[in-house]
This record gives sequence, structure tokens and C-alpha cells, in this order.
Amino acid sequence: MPQLLNFPTNRPRPRPQAKRSADGFRYFTELQIKLIRPTARDASQLGLAKGQVTAVREWMLLDLLTSTGLRESEASDLRCGDIRAGYGESAVFVRSGKGDKSRPVQIPDSLRHHLKSYLVWKREHGEPTGPDDHLFLGRRGEPWSGWAVGDHVKKYLRRLNLYEPGKSAHSLRHSYAVELYKQKRDIRAVQKQLRHASIQTTQKYAVVTNEDIQD
Repeated sequence: MPQLLNFPTNRPRPRPQAKRSADGFRYFTELQIKLIRPTARDASQLGLAKGQVTAVREWMLLDLLTSTGLRESEASDLRCGDIRAGYGESAVFVRSGKGDKSRPVQIPDSLRHHLKSYLVWKREHGEPTGPDDHLFLGRRGEPWSGWAVGDHVKKYLRRLNLYEPGKSAHSLRHSYAVELYKQKRDIRAVQKQLRHASIQTTQKYAVVTNEDIQD
């Protein structure tokens, strides 16, 4: 029988860090994203039981960011009318992305159902859900800013010991792009989903995938 290894228990546990690509941008691994998502989801369920609304909004936010790669500013500006979740529709409409460009972003069915139930939850809590009403509101009813989106993301990264200065919601965008390319192997599809003007901007995610394969 092989001898079990005895590791000292008094050493501090190493912090799981976001990966850095050769191009210098940071992203989280698939396993780290799978750790962030259930942590936010469980906090939301606990918040529902206790009548705490912030955790419900934060799970909606993290599900949105990790499932679409939206920028902080795009998520904060999202309106209830931008949710395209009717029959045969699965998208969110970005009204004013980078460079003031507007276009739909495709979403998975799981996020589509989550968004629909979130809108029901908002109505039940007396929040406005008109076409131009913001999806994310603060405690006083004010729309979340891009800075607020970043702060809510950092909250969960700190909770999981994943936070490093300078990395927050935008690292989730990079993470989404890396995983999307791994699944699709279609750089044009990634460019379209991320709304990049130049294919050169998107190409770095293909390079990262090749680096991971070599590792």
C-alpha cells in the first residue's frame, strides 16, 4: 500500500490567482468560475429566505457577466426592456456599448429563465420594470453605476480569496471569452459575441487557448 503524504497543516493556503496570458490580461479558470457562480447563487437563496434583496441582485449580476461577457458599463445600463426572452428569443440588447455601438448579445437558456424570474421578482417587490427602467437598482432605488457593478463583483472575489488589485468584472469578461473560444473554436463567433470592432482584439483569446493546451 502506498504511503500517504503528510503535509504540514500550519502553512498558509496558497491563494488561487487569476491566470495571466502572454498578452498581459488576467482571467479566471473554468474551475474558479464554477466556484464563483454557486457561491453567489447560494447567497441569493439565503437572501430570499431572509428578505435581503442585495444578494438576489448580485447573483443575477454574476450570472449575467459570466454567461455573456458584458462590460461593467453595459451591465449597469441594462434596462428591463432590453431582455429579449419571449418565444424564440434568447438575447439581451446592449443599447450603448463601447464606441456607442448597440447590438444584441445571445444568452444561454439558463440565463434566459433566470432573467425572466428576476423580472417577476422585481415586480413582486414593487420595483419598476418598464422598458426603460434599469435592471439593477440600489437600496434607494438608484441605478447601479459601472463602479457599483465592479464593487459587487469584488465582494465575491474577496470572499473566495480570488481578488487581486486591478482585476474584477473585466476579468470575468476575459474568462468568458477564453471559455467561449474553447467551446466554439470560431474566432469570428467570439468577436461577434464580444462586440469587438477588430478581429485582432479577439485573436488573443485563441492564443490563450493554445497556451492552455500546451500546459
